[in-house]
Amino acid sequence: RTVAVVDLAVAFDRQDSDDAASSGLAKAAAEKAAKYAGIKRHLERQGWKVHLSALVYGSLGSVAASNYTVYTEHLGLLKRDAKRLDRTLSVQCIQSSRRIWNLHCAKHRARQHQHQAQPQSRGRRVTETGGTPSRTDRR
Repeated sequence: RTVAVVDLAVAFDRQDSDDAASSGLAKAAAEKAAKYAGIKRHLERQGWKVHLSALVYGSLGSVAASNYTVYTEHLGLLKRDAKRLDRTLSVQCIQSSRRIWNLHCAKHRARQHQHQAQPQSRGRRVTETGGTPSRTDRR
């Protein structure tokens, strides 16, 4: 009896150093392994053989090297299908990130326009400019 537990994560494409373990993708994969460790132990105690894996993609389309192994060895996909699925999901990550960014920008612009459209309370010109009052204001 075998079970494959696979979790998909989309992480920021960030790497603090040249060490591959410091990449955002590696950190996301480690977090997923830790998240499901209890479930894995529980299933193994019940006699299951457990393949615990994380499919990790970067928000800008990068692909974790371990994804290919998950597809071919843990899920049993053909190499051709694994490559196609990997490429498709990578493109979807890029497109989704673009949609999220565009939505964020549109909301930001709407807030700016809303703020500019609100009437400002106006004081006397002297207080607005910090200058001296005009002749009509002097009394």
